[in-house]
Amino acid sequence: MSDVIGLRSAARVGEQRLLAELLDVLLVGPQAARLGPGDDAAVLALASDAVLTVDSVVAGQDWLPDETPPDAVGHRAAAVNLSDLAAMGATPRGVLLALELGRRDDVDDVLEAAAGFGALCRAHGVDVLGGDIGIGEGPQRWTVTAVGSAGPRLLRRDAARVGHRVWLVGHIGQAALGLQALLRDARDPLLQACVRAHLRPTPQVAAGQALSALDAPVAAIDISDGLWLDAARLAQASGVSLCLDVPRPGWLSPPLADLLRELNLDWREACASGGDDYALLVTAPWDCDLAATLAGVAPTVAIGEVTRSEGGERVQLDVGSRRLVGAPRGWLHGAPPEAAEPA
Repeated sequence: MSDVIGLRSAARVGEQRLLAELLDVLLVGPQAARLGPGDDAAVLALASDAVLTVDSVVAGQDWLPDETPPDAVGHRAAAVNLSDLAAMGATPRGVLLALELGRRDDVDDVLEAAAGFGALCRAHGVDVLGGDIGIGEGPQRWTVTAVGSAGPRLLRRDAARVGHRVWLVGHIGQAALGLQALLRDARDPLLQACVRAHLRPTPQVAAGQALSALDAPVAAIDISDGLWLDAARLAQASGVSLCLDVPRPGWLSPPLADLLRELNLDWREACASGGDDYALLVTAPWDCDLAATLAGVAPTVAIGEVTRSEGGERVQLDVGSRRLVGAPRGWLHGAPPEAAEPA
């Protein structure tokens, strides 16, 4: 690595000036917080229980530094946390950003990333309340703490009951294929929707709020580490099993399917365990038609039912009429996902 430090590197610009430039980008419009950045802590008035989550995205682990536009880095940092609030049925209110930069990181790229972060926050009415900046040896890390207001009913992982229907809210599979397209430098136009899904995931905030307003016991989890693995987590929390049959996704056109075969990419595996989808997996009583509830809000399809746990596998999963076997797979830190094997 070169020892040359650019004129607009984080080390040369320094913490104070960098902070001022970041605030110019992030703080646009009036703030709903009682006290925002500028003091030792922020003050946020909430009318209901506070729902809190924290997550980090790290260069080289959560995004490809050479392939990811800077604004997409900031977008992802906000989206992963807003998705957690969506899975609880909460309304996002504010975020705190702890930003760790490498000394050589280009400040203009960081500001562009901050613009992507702020744009998604503002789209959901979320205040940037403050945070912290560090300048070290890297890798670049965005750690976000998000605060939301609880809705009428919390969506919890432990609320699934035998006999409930299972629903998928949002799309799965595209993001994982988009990542593979970037890794392989595959630039066919047919792959661009998948690349967009990877770079700029959509948190299902409005869907979570609508589900929270239902007068029915609803369980939910956000699908960030892969449908298979996250479904197993919900089943474990509720003490049940899930029988899932995921249809061929609507985004998979015949030409795209042909291209994926040429690239030796398995769309079924991507849907089952690819991760980075930020869709929601939801259970609800059989008489709740979530497709009607979320019409015009998010694509929603019934994909199975909650069954009694008999002490065996928590998730029985078919994707595109093919049974997948083995232990639930997905993204685990320190243990890259293994390929799902067809029966």
